[in-house]
Amino acid sequence: MTRPTGFNQQTKAPSAQGLVSEIQRYSIHDGPGIRTMIFLKGCSLTCPWCCNPESKNPLPLVGYHAGKCIRCQVCASVCPNSSIFFNSQGMMVINRDKCDACGICVDACPSGALRLYGKIMTVDEVLQVVSRDSLFYKNSGGGVTISGGEPFYQVDFLLELLTAFKKEGLNTAIETTGYAPWPLVNKALGYLDYLLYDLKIFDREKHLQVLGVDNEIIKQNLIRSSQKGIPIFIRIPIIPGYTDDQENIDSIARFIVGIDLIRSVHLLPYHRIGLSKYRQISESYFMQQTEIPKKENLQQLADILRNYDLPVVIGG
Repeated sequence: MTRPTGFNQQTKAPSAQGLVSEIQRYSIHDGPGIRTMIFLKGCSLTCPWCCNPESKNPLPLVGYHAGKCIRCQVCASVCPNSSIFFNSQGMMVINRDKCDACGICVDACPSGALRLYGKIMTVDEVLQVVSRDSLFYKNSGGGVTISGGEPFYQVDFLLELLTAFKKEGLNTAIETTGYAPWPLVNKALGYLDYLLYDLKIFDREKHLQVLGVDNEIIKQNLIRSSQKGIPIFIRIPIIPGYTDDQENIDSIARFIVGIDLIRSVHLLPYHRIGLSKYRQISESYFMQQTEIPKKENLQQLADILRNYDLPVVIGG
């Protein structure tokens, strides 16, 4: 499988297909109305709390749900690379170095214990799925939201999707970290009705240390995006020990208070929903001991933002 190239600007025919991790229908937390979520593979940030590790990885992955496994060993018998075996406890093990995520085992599994995260899809194939719920979009004021990973990691596919959606008259949004060259962000904005924009750690050095990239481009892209007339929803994940200190929230508030068209600021409390996904793709999760934020702490952080007359929502 060829690794998708982040920020690739080619415009030839191959850009009409991309690597999709999942398509989730009937979402109500990622933009106005009832929406279809399209999760693209690949991301440049290294957020240790990421709840979509299967999307963060830019390559297809086979996920294994041990609780559904009936130990029939059909997967091992059909694997062309002999990358699957069962250990002495009867648990299935995937040799990730040998597995090329061909999906043969997924198709053969009778219990649904195996799942393929990452499927090459064309724009037309995605559009066929999205169009099924056009009536719900119309009645609820909803539409399509593209997320990830980071949508700009597969920028050609992102732009192809947005172009196709707008031709169909669909309402569009993306959820982004903002980490992409401005010309690419600017081009995508021409096809968007809403922008869901993540701000995590304001301090530049801490952002680089924890998330692996310089956040100056993220800040500047937000300022420039606000000048394009598109409603913006700011999303701040509240992660104990990383983003939940009052100084961080106050710094973000002072930064965004002068930015136009911010519809609301969403505080997204840390959760462990993604923990099972780490297990399924054989990755370690280092935040199992992190506590869920308490309601009173969330209210204190929300009050900081309200002091700047910013509209605040706790949750998605």
